Amino acid sequence: MPQITDISYARQLDREDPLANYRDKFHFGEKDLVYLDGNSLGRLPIQTKERVNQVLEQEWGNRLIRGWNEGWMGMSARIGAKIAHLVGAREDEVLVCDATSINLFKLTMAALNYRKDKYRIISDELNFPSDLYVLKGIVDLLGAPYEFEEVKSNDGPGY
Repeated sequence: MPQITDISYARQLDREDPLANYRDKFHFGEKDLVYLDGNSLGRLPIQTKERVNQVLEQEWGNRLIRGWNEGWMGMSARIGAKIAHLVGAREDEVLVCDATSINLFKLTMAALNYRKDKYRIISDELNFPSDLYVLKGIVDLLGAPYEFEEVKSNDGPGY
């Protein structure tokens, strides 16, 4: 049995990798770059480039506003239905919509509008930094009497 740190063993595993052919499905601007950033966009799928061009040139460029009635309008529900299976939900329970931060903004504004007698937003210090930024921004946007309170954690992250 070859040593696990042996380069020839690694190359053998690469040759036997059933997923190896997927490499050709992605755009590689820098061939030798090892890209391990898990919090960002991954490599661009070639099929995505083709699809984006189709949307820009045909669906938007040629169809203009008609694109909304030719599939765009129901897209958030259709994509959500596909994602629903991944999270154990029914097809009609998931929608694809704005980014999380935008939805947090809209939800918080709706909650404050619903409860006009509430003026304080409270969050813990371990909340995601962009969420804290959104909540503080809402207070800045609305001004007095609204206020933001950040609660300190007694035990740190729980993961």
